[in-house]
Amino acid sequence: MECEIEAVARALYSAEDDAQVWEHEPETVREEFREFARVAMALLEQHRRQERYDRQALAFPFPYAA
Repeated sequence: MECEIEAVARALYSAEDDAQVWEHEPETVREEFREFARVAMALLEQHRRQERYDRQALAFPFPYAA
C-alpha cells in the first residue's frame, strides 16, 4: 500500500505547474502530497463501493406494490 501511496503522491506532485524534482523536495512537501494521495485513494475506494452497491440495487429491484 505504501508503494501505491508513493506513486500517487509523485503523480499528483508532477501534475503541479511548478513541479520540480520529487527527490529534491523537503520531506514536509513530500508528506503533504502523500496525504493528498491517501485521501484520493480513500475517495476512490468509497466511489467504487457506491458503484457496486448501486449495481446490486439495480440487479434486485424492490418490488413495487400498488
